Amino acid sequence: MSDIFAKIGPLEADGYVFFRLEKKDSAEVAALEKKCFSTPWTEKEFSLSFDQNIFEVFGLKKDDTLVAYIAMYHTADELEILNIATDPELRRKGAGKRLLGLMLCIGQKLGIQHAFLEVRRTNIPAINLYEQMCFKQIGVRKKYYKDTGEDALLYRCDLAALSECPC
Repeated sequence: MSDIFAKIGPLEADGYVFFRLEKKDSAEVAALEKKCFSTPWTEKEFSLSFDQNIFEVFGLKKDDTLVAYIAMYHTADELEILNIATDPELRRKGAGKRLLGLMLCIGQKLGIQHAFLEVRRTNIPAINLYEQMCFKQIGVRKKYYKDTGEDALLYRCDLAALSECPC
């Protein structure tokens, strides 16, 4: 397990519990992933990823049910957000924004300089969320998504500048 995020414990607010997921949670994360994405990671893929020191997953639970998660790779000064998912029945209710905001604030407090992610060009709700949270488009990966051949837009957030942004 990674040392940089090891001491982040559960936090509660507004009926949500923010917590760090572990390898034992792979099935639960994969089940939510399957509800959210056309090419979901499997339970095995999550389980294997948890064995990597640079891989982390944080989630939000409501009434003991995982309703959102964020999966990422990290180094001492960068985060790469791999997936952020919210249960389709709870979208547009602030869970994803809350989760992303918490992760960016934690990253900033840990001295991480930049967060990166990629998003499908047609995923307008996600793009709007990322831009609200201070991410700026920095590039395009042509025909990145194998299932549709769609482009991926590359985004970066400078965590040092978060105090200037109403995140």
